[in-house]
Amino acid sequence: MDFQNSRSTQEVQRLSIFELAGKLFGLDILRSREVIPLPRFTPLPNSGDTFWGVFNLRGEIFPLVDVSSILGLPPKQIQSDDMVILVDSTEGFVIGMLVDKIHSILTYLPAEVKIPRGMVSKTMEFYLSGVLQHKYNLIHILELENLLRAKPILAHY
Repeated sequence: MDFQNSRSTQEVQRLSIFELAGKLFGLDILRSREVIPLPRFTPLPNSGDTFWGVFNLRGEIFPLVDVSSILGLPPKQIQSDDMVILVDSTEGFVIGMLVDKIHSILTYLPAEVKIPRGMVSKTMEFYLSGVLQHKYNLIHILELENLLRAKPILAHY
């Protein structure tokens, strides 16, 4: 007799949930290397709204990136309680993504994800793989490869 759980036909996935400009976003937890409080960073002149500068973490230098403008959100204002998610790209580089707040880890089934057409701006839609309704919140799931290939980020690699 087969006692498999009905969920076993779909692989459960996990998202790191964070807040940016009052919206909730999800990032595949396997692509999130580490979460740290906003470190001291060195601003770089003429680097645009997205690339804020660089910071040193245990002897490694990482770029500090604000993805708000890429997603069509208002520019980020630095707050003392901001967080940084170190995100791995498939291209072999790591960025420090500046966020307002880290919320939780969320487990979900891929079938629960909806295509975001008409739910978000066209600008943001390109950078999302879908949206997920969780309790009373809409979580925007980032299509990380599209985001990391945005011109403002690639211009520095």
